Amino acid sequence: MNERPYVPHSRRSIPSLFWPILLIAGGSVLLLSNLGYLPTPSWNLLWKIWPVFLIALGIDVMIGRRTVLGGIISSLLILMLVGGVLLVVFFARQLPALADLARQPALQHEELSHPLGDIEEATVQITWPSQPGELTASTDTKQLLTGTFDYYGSLHFKTHVDDQTATIELDNSYARPVFEFHSFATPPRGKWEVALHPTVELALDMNTGSGTTTLDLSELQLTALTLDAGSGTVELLLPETSTFSGQIDGGSGSLSITLPAAVGLRVKLEHGNGSFHAGERFRLVDGTATDASTWETIHYQTAEYQIELEIAQGSGSINVH
Repeated sequence: MNERPYVPHSRRSIPSLFWPILLIAGGSVLLLSNLGYLPTPSWNLLWKIWPVFLIALGIDVMIGRRTVLGGIISSLLILMLVGGVLLVVFFARQLPALADLARQPALQHEELSHPLGDIEEATVQITWPSQPGELTASTDTKQLLTGTFDYYGSLHFKTHVDDQTATIELDNSYARPVFEFHSFATPPRGKWEVALHPTVELALDMNTGSGTTTLDLSELQLTALTLDAGSGTVELLLPETSTFSGQIDGGSGSLSITLPAAVGLRVKLEHGNGSFHAGERFRLVDGTATDASTWETIHYQTAEYQIELEIAQGSGSINVH
């Protein structure tokens, strides 16, 4: 008697309704947009609540593909989620709470200042945003700091004065969504412009962002400098009448350092992935041009004002001239 070989029955997969529902929802949103029912604020809200679709996918994977009952339950839950998203987006303009969430962040403008008083020394810490920024010497003899700021989110300005010493902190916080929707019109960027008193002894702590930042310190009096460069271009003009030591942490953006003619400069460089170029006024006094090295201006030892910079180079280029 011949026995028929056992053939295992393949388990029939449960079809998923996630992608059909997602396509229907996406088509509905695009249709409403083409008909003029979904202006830019509604798109802004949609981009903020898009993780709902990840939740729907997780429901489908977890219970929708195991049994027929699970598929029905997951389909109902996904329909409720997607339907809720469509209702929220569609009525975003009518509900005050949703209207605030849907509104495109506005570029704000503010002017700040701090009086000089009897201050002779100051520590100034500035975290620059993605907008272009500029730091210069002030022409207002009665103010330690003056500035105009264009920003999104919140601007933080903290000051503390102890006798003749001041501490100033400037920062900007903006909770940017992972995927932020912008209309086809280019959003305004604005600029940060900060000016400091030219006779106050300053210890500067600068953190630059992705925007172009110009730090014109040529007319300021520095006692210390810390610069954490970001991904944007940084142009650093060193003081004309200061002797100090500084630390620079290079980023992925380019860094240009300009040295006044009468000032001596020593650069202790930890090479990174970017290129390094020292002008004709510099000579290599220690190390190699492709490894840890020390560079000095020819007249460094006899210069009236001497600056020493320790630079940890990142992936961006550095030019010293």
